[in-house]
Amino acid sequence: MTLKNVLTQSYFKEPLVLLRVWLGIAFIMHGTPGIFSPDYMLGHTAIMESFGLPFPELLAYLSKGGELISGILLILGLFTRPAAVVIIVNMLVATFFAMQGDIFGDFQGEISFTYLLVALVLFLAGPGLFALDHKLFGLKT
Repeated sequence: MTLKNVLTQSYFKEPLVLLRVWLGIAFIMHGTPGIFSPDYMLGHTAIMESFGLPFPELLAYLSKGGELISGILLILGLFTRPAAVVIIVNMLVATFFAMQGDIFGDFQGEISFTYLLVALVLFLAGPGLFALDHKLFGLKT
């Protein structure tokens, strides 16, 4: 094997599946405590209230429920683009409201923005071949 082959050869034809599954796992982990812990939701509701958003409790549950459901859908590769949009919206709020756009100030801003970018890549690229979207709907990648 030559250096040229090492530098230019593709070793895995569908690398986005790794990002999709990882993001799915991460959002299951982020959404689960919100949905199943009333104490956690009190804190999340307080954050929504601090933004001056209407119906903060409803928005808190929609946010965490969306994270959990989107995470599951991403792992399955089912409705990948709508799931990515839910994460993009959540991470826009987290990045630019909660972190005030400071993506390098601490790890939370950086992580939120990174999740946003990964979800955007999945939205733009689609689910890939190893996804139920492809199997059920015959989507082209």
